[in-house]
Amino acid sequence: MEFYRPPTHQGLTDALGSIYRALRAWEFYPKGHPTRRSTLHKSHTALLQQLDGNDLLLNCGRTGFSFPDGDTLRDTSGQARSLAYELFVRRAQKITFQHDLRQEDLLDFVRMLTLSPEVVKKMGGLDVIMADHGIRSIWVNEFDLVTIRQKRLDIETRGITPQDIEEAEAGADMNAAVSLQYEAELPPDMQLQALLERLESAFDEDTYLILIRQALNCADSLIANLQIETTFPLAELLATHSVDLFRNQNLREKTQFALEQLAGKDVFLHAVLERIEMGGGLSKKALPIVLAAGGTLAVVLTVELMGSTSNLALRKTISNLLVEIGESTVPVLLDLVADERWYIVRNICTIFGLIGSKEAIPGLLRCLHHTDLRVCKESIRSLAMIGGGESETAIIEILRGNDSDLYPQTLTSLGGMKSRKALPELMRILFAKDMFLKSLPLKTDVLTALALIGDHQVTPYLLKLLKERHLLAAGRWKLLKVAIVQCLAKLGDTRAVTTLKDLSNVSGELGKACTEALKAIEKAGGTADGIA
Repeated sequence: MEFYRPPTHQGLTDALGSIYRALRAWEFYPKGHPTRRSTLHKSHTALLQQLDGNDLLLNCGRTGFSFPDGDTLRDTSGQARSLAYELFVRRAQKITFQHDLRQEDLLDFVRMLTLSPEVVKKMGGLDVIMADHGIRSIWVNEFDLVTIRQKRLDIETRGITPQDIEEAEAGADMNAAVSLQYEAELPPDMQLQALLERLESAFDEDTYLILIRQALNCADSLIANLQIETTFPLAELLATHSVDLFRNQNLREKTQFALEQLAGKDVFLHAVLERIEMGGGLSKKALPIVLAAGGTLAVVLTVELMGSTSNLALRKTISNLLVEIGESTVPVLLDLVADERWYIVRNICTIFGLIGSKEAIPGLLRCLHHTDLRVCKESIRSLAMIGGGESETAIIEILRGNDSDLYPQTLTSLGGMKSRKALPELMRILFAKDMFLKSLPLKTDVLTALALIGDHQVTPYLLKLLKERHLLAAGRWKLLKVAIVQCLAKLGDTRAVTTLKDLSNVSGELGKACTEALKAIEKAGGTADGIA
């Protein structure tokens, strides 16, 4: 069999690679983008140069092109090989480019390659589609030039011609328009799968909107037939696209709206949440995005799941999920702090603290008076995490009350907040008269808080207390003095050096504590003589 062979493999592979670049441009760029037009023109010009007035016959394989005699085209860039693969998966094993290659034929051919292999098969194959569109200078699965001339004559007699580039840019996208026509005959799950493939690479706004609407219609049908899990891939894709900065803002907004429509369905949300424990559901990345799109209903159902399960790990997972959704959950959760289940309210308090929203403070203030101590403690922790004057004042106020069970958590939180505003109240507790020092644990907690706050203005008062002598409960007082010394060590105030030096000669734990404190102060920048 005689056939034309261009002078160099490299020139031909470059020309074929330019067709693949044109294909990617028409898939990626929106209508009217200059790259679509320029890549098509370059590929047409490049291939015409390679044809040089001859017809070109090539085999199409999974790994590249070859000549009719089996001589393989060597492709260093991989783009010609990618074009061959696109043809191969659409069941085109041969391709013939005729000497008078028309640009409108090449354009329609490129646009047809944007159709999914499934749609191409459903429509009868590339050869049938190309003939229906009037393509006359490109042929697939045919090398016999006599047969090609006869087919070309039939097409020219019918007077059908492909759209030129102006008509193609002004009209509907072939991928969406043609595919939707044929996919309508497929079952909803197969329709959805095909739509997802095209949505993945769709960047044109009009096309994207058409595909989204069709995908949501498929999802509605599947949900109505209780095939809910088959819609999860759509939710995954929408969640990904809604935060994809490579897509423009309009596309992201369209995606977000579609996601809200899908995630707003009660039965869909129940299926999503059930899969959190069972596995096989949405990915960790998509789940919070989908639930956030579900709005109030999603938050309420998520909290209900947290309340209905006895699985502590699952409760933790759900709490983390609500935290990841973020501040949008706060208004809904504020309405749920009145729940009768203490563990639900405690988890909500934890979520408030981790989110860190000041809008949650009123709810946390109510929870300070909850009947369950665990809820109250969690409220204190979360108020401290949120911070601010209102939170600080509310926590300090607890020390003025009679609920001593809350004091340890309160002191820990005030220390963590480095609350100088709390110093008067802390010093009041520390110096409160207690002959037998039954409040030693409380006073020790106060000293821990003072060390965390780190304000040197308390140093003289601590030194005064350190020098006092006590006959009653001497053992406890010695323990308190050790705690005072440890506090002074953490404060690092050199004014304490002289007193600590005097007491370092005392036997027992107090002397050891003073020696260690002196080392700590010196390391922090002071000296054993009390000079900074």
